[in-house]
Amino acid sequence: MSRSKRDYYEVLGVSRNADLQTIKKAFRQAARKYHPDTNPDDPNAEEKFKEAAEAFDVLSDNEKRANYDRFGHAGLDGTAFRDFSGISLDDLFGGFGIFSDLFGSFGGRPRSYQSQARQGQDVRLNLEISFDEAMKGLKKKIKVPNWATCPTCHGNRVKEGSSLQSCSACNGTGEMRRIQRSAFGQIVNISTCTRCRGEGKSVPKGSACQTCDGVGKVKQSRTVEAEIPPGVDSGMRMVIRGEGRPGELGGPPGDLILVLEVEQHPFFKRNGADIILEYPISFIDAVLGTKIEVPTIEGFETIKIDPGTESGTIFPLKKKGAPIPNSSAKGDLYIQIMVKIPTKIDKRSKNFLEEIKRSIDNKYIFQTNKELEKFLSPKK
Repeated sequence: MSRSKRDYYEVLGVSRNADLQTIKKAFRQAARKYHPDTNPDDPNAEEKFKEAAEAFDVLSDNEKRANYDRFGHAGLDGTAFRDFSGISLDDLFGGFGIFSDLFGSFGGRPRSYQSQARQGQDVRLNLEISFDEAMKGLKKKIKVPNWATCPTCHGNRVKEGSSLQSCSACNGTGEMRRIQRSAFGQIVNISTCTRCRGEGKSVPKGSACQTCDGVGKVKQSRTVEAEIPPGVDSGMRMVIRGEGRPGELGGPPGDLILVLEVEQHPFFKRNGADIILEYPISFIDAVLGTKIEVPTIEGFETIKIDPGTESGTIFPLKKKGAPIPNSSAKGDLYIQIMVKIPTKIDKRSKNFLEEIKRSIDNKYIFQTNKELEKFLSPKK
């Protein structure tokens, strides 16, 4: 009797008229998502993986699929399903055994299923820094939640006076062999032992280290110093080698991956390495011209504003922008002049402006457009 009671098309998330390539793609995604190797703490992952594997076994076989489409699960009674439960991720995506036609060769080189050292998992952390810190760079101490080798058993997993025993599931080989008969003869599927995870040894009952409960590792936070170069921006990643989770079976540790988030500055706006600063001036300064002191990330710079400068005029300051990480180059700083017009003025100022208005002829405004000047001039 079939293990799964759910509709196989629903299990893989495909339509009933899906072709073989669509079914293969859906199973790849499910295999990566639910494989026990990537979900060691999820007791339901293995069953979900087996369910997806069983669905693929039926839907990828024309005869089985036809029986299933016609009679449902009842049409599969007595059908022998392939056992996928002991297949590791290496087996799935390595390109051997029953999956060679599905996943293809991975890297084009043979793989060993003997006990292998495995690199530890990477640890990812989001790190928020200020705009000034991003511009100048800094060294920052970061507390990383992690695993460390058990200080009591030193990673051996057993208490003092005890020792590991040969794994009963694989007889100490670290691998499982399953023979499958086919029309072309026998196919031997070799996979990493799921009980000892390829080590070939297991913890005897009652001998587990009490500190780590036989895992060989304990949860432990540690402080890591990260050197952040000047000019980093939001979304950039920094990789600190060897500061991830410890490896297994003598493998190297993983890496610490820092994803940077730079706080927005109240005045400076970034466009990559370039910086834009909107600088307000009065309309009187815009008309008469002036000199202004503008802030940069390195201090202040003096800019001359010519008489008649219009709002929106941009003054570029070369190499006054953000540093480009791990480089001596810099972006530019663009000062955008914003002419501010007062909305409320006192009576004295209003009379003064009225006098100025009477002294200015429209020709100063429309002198470049003769037709418009002629249209606005009083008719004789």
